[in-house]
Amino acid sequence: MKLLRAGALACLLLLGACPDADARVLLDAGTPPVLDLTPATQVLENADHAADLDAVRAPGTTARFRALAPGETTFGYAQGAYWFRFEVENTLPEAVRRVLVIDYALLDHVTLFRIDAAGTVTRRDGGDRTPFATRDLADRHLNFLVDFAPRASATFYLRVESQSSMQVPLLLADPRAYLAGQLTSRLLLGLYYGILVALTLYNLLLFASVRDGNFLWYALYGASYCLMLLCLNGLAFQHLWPQWPHWGNLATLLSVSFSMITVMQFSRRFLDLARRAPLFDLLLRLCMAFALALALAALVAPYSVVIRLQTLLSLAVAPVILIAAFGSMRSYAPARQFALAWSILLIGTMIYAAVALGILPKVPLTEYSIQIGSAAEMILLSLALAYRINALTAENERIQREARSELESRVQARTADLDAALQHLEDANRRLDDFSRRDGLTGLYNRRHLDDALARVCRDVDAQRTPMALMMIDIDHFKSINDRYGHSVGDACLRATAAALSQAVANDDAILARYGGEEFAIVLPHIDADAAMAVAERVRAGIEQRPILTDPHRVDLTISIGLHIVPTGTPCEAQDLLRRADARLYAAKRGGRNRIEISTYGASRK
Repeated sequence: MKLLRAGALACLLLLGACPDADARVLLDAGTPPVLDLTPATQVLENADHAADLDAVRAPGTTARFRALAPGETTFGYAQGAYWFRFEVENTLPEAVRRVLVIDYALLDHVTLFRIDAAGTVTRRDGGDRTPFATRDLADRHLNFLVDFAPRASATFYLRVESQSSMQVPLLLADPRAYLAGQLTSRLLLGLYYGILVALTLYNLLLFASVRDGNFLWYALYGASYCLMLLCLNGLAFQHLWPQWPHWGNLATLLSVSFSMITVMQFSRRFLDLARRAPLFDLLLRLCMAFALALALAALVAPYSVVIRLQTLLSLAVAPVILIAAFGSMRSYAPARQFALAWSILLIGTMIYAAVALGILPKVPLTEYSIQIGSAAEMILLSLALAYRINALTAENERIQREARSELESRVQARTADLDAALQHLEDANRRLDDFSRRDGLTGLYNRRHLDDALARVCRDVDAQRTPMALMMIDIDHFKSINDRYGHSVGDACLRATAAALSQAVANDDAILARYGGEEFAIVLPHIDADAAMAVAERVRAGIEQRPILTDPHRVDLTISIGLHIVPTGTPCEAQDLLRRADARLYAAKRGGRNRIEISTYGASRK
């Protein structure tokens, strides 16, 4: 009994190692139009680069094939070549055509061997190192058309060698059904890339409008990120450079590096890490330098080395940005939206990197994790940028309000200062004008002021129909005083006379001026003849009774006065008034001096 069980187990093991035991796909009426070949596929891992089909089919090598586990389509970054084996049998009475699709775009060299039942071997070559035109279907995924005769079978060996991540999800599909299924995927990807391009252009326009570097770096990030995804999805090879496969692989490495550089620079500026978190700012700058070095290394270094380092760098950068964003949330409100947006994107990026490293299985959710994460990130980050714009706008408005308020305060202060300065200037001008109208020796008004004042008084009395008087005064024998005592005594006499005259008319609404030399004039507005005569007598007596004492001299002074009265209702003309008063003055001097001569229009008296 034990021997029977052991024999049965040995048979099962042998059957498990035999390619015909499980690696078989039956095409019949119930076969779905798109079939996953993983359950029927066996794999030989890390085969020798030089191994050919005959070596792989050798009995010793055949035994090393193993069945793929459910969902096992990713193998990380592998050295050497991988061989996959499966058998397809057409049970239908008619011929059928199928397309073998490798649902991953970044495989360098793929060779398909087909062995018919008669032992005939056919070979097909493909991969992203060969021109795109060699593909049977114009699709971003590598594909081979295979035909099956009625009730015929064939065994397939697929050799895959790549410096990129080894991902080999195999599909066998009806060509029309496959292309129809890809239509929805293309529409969704087209919508996704359209949104990405629109956001890139939108941020460029915002940068041109507000000149904020954050929008420029986000636009550059969007452009490089868009190119990176186009390369990773195979769309760039299909539509941008189908005849330049070498450039397609180089563009993948460059776009990955530049997308990391721009996202790190955008994060640094948006979060203001240089001021808020200098350590994280330094880490990101070092990572940016490393990403730039990888971009330069891509020109000469092997693809496998650069892409692995880029994948590891992306896994290192993700937590640095997240931690920096969370650390800035307390003091910087936009960091909250940033942290949420980048959490989703970086999680998607890390999932994709984990798939590339073979850590996670390749399923639609993990395969398109970058697109899903970036779509959510675009929406949330757009909200964050909008929040930042609103915050900046509010801050600018606050600054403008404060600036306007400060400007208004400054204008008011400057206006007050200007008003004060103008007032001071006006006072200074008045003082200067008054100074220019003053006699330097006596301090009385001068002839210029007298002329203006007399003309003004004449206009007033004419308008108000009131009387007035003009008094012309001359110091008697003044020339003799100068000749006898000298000009210093003469000047003292002039100053003393001016002081006495000022004192005599202090209570009268009088205008006192030095007319010239030893002559003085007093204008008495709104005064009749009797009052004017009283003032004149008070002036004359005041001078006579006030001798001038200058050490060692005593000088007794007298004055002669010519007084002209303008009665009420009589027209008043300044020059005529001066002429008449001056005439009465000389009459007083001729009459013996120390006297008053009075005149009015039509009459004169002593």
